[in-house]
Amino acid sequence: MEITRRTDYAIRLIAELVLSEGKPLSVREAALSQGVPYAFARSVQHDLARSGILNTIRGAHGGMLLAIDPAVYTLFDLIESVQGPISIAICTNDKDWCVRRKGCPFHKVWAGANNLLADYFHSVSLKELIEGEPARLTGFVPKRSRTKTPVN
Repeated sequence: MEITRRTDYAIRLIAELVLSEGKPLSVREAALSQGVPYAFARSVQHDLARSGILNTIRGAHGGMLLAIDPAVYTLFDLIESVQGPISIAICTNDKDWCVRRKGCPFHKVWAGANNLLADYFHSVSLKELIEGEPARLTGFVPKRSRTKTPVN
């Protein structure tokens, strides 16, 4: 699975909105602050508004406002609203993609990896992501190491 540039830009714009503490923010100002090309920011803003993540206010003192609670809305919710279903292998989300799906020995592993990824993304609120609060953001610690012994 790859986080798209569009998703990255959406997170950056939302970060600016969280930091603006409920005040309307212009797309231009947020884009400039986060290093997002303005035209791309406008397109992302349109998608976020259409999906109900932001509200837009027209006029000289308008801008965009968060329509969701960043303490409750998760990284999973945002990724799926911007780029679609989270998947490391297409066969886990599209049952018609591969005729071998039912008998495939790998399918369960890919589905399990999807579940781990989804659980992790569900566990991180946008507020936590932006503020870098929880220790779980520093990385995943596997149950056991799979490093090989060096060959001499």
